[in-house]
Amino acid sequence: MESGKKILGVDFGLKRVGLAVCDSLHILATPLSVYRTKSMRDSIDHVARVAVEQDVGAIVVGLPLNLDGSESVQTGRARAFARNIEKVTGLPTELFDERLSTVEADELLIDAGVKSAAARANLVDSMAAKVILQGYIEKTNRQ
Repeated sequence: MESGKKILGVDFGLKRVGLAVCDSLHILATPLSVYRTKSMRDSIDHVARVAVEQDVGAIVVGLPLNLDGSESVQTGRARAFARNIEKVTGLPTELFDERLSTVEADELLIDAGVKSAAARANLVDSMAAKVILQGYIEKTNRQ
């Protein structure tokens, strides 16, 4: 991933896509808005627009693995989404294990005082994207 450029984090889903971006020093991830999608193509176009707006140099897509590390139907969808994002944007795109990111995101929202389950449901996907991206930058900064 290119140093000095921001990275976009994506929590891909069939109904909603959560997004987050990190600073150019790759220290802190910040959630962006949740996007309610109509189709995979629609999601790809939206993520590509956000990548341009945020002036990112790379994209990280959460890879939904089962707890035992095996793959599911959703894993294949995320892989296809990442491949298409890379083709459309021309940006390096990596997959990053997102196991338990939604659980962690929900806990972070509760800790932040978001008590209503309905309110958390509207924020959890972008917070999950933040968790995915923060995990990615922490791992790559240690290497």
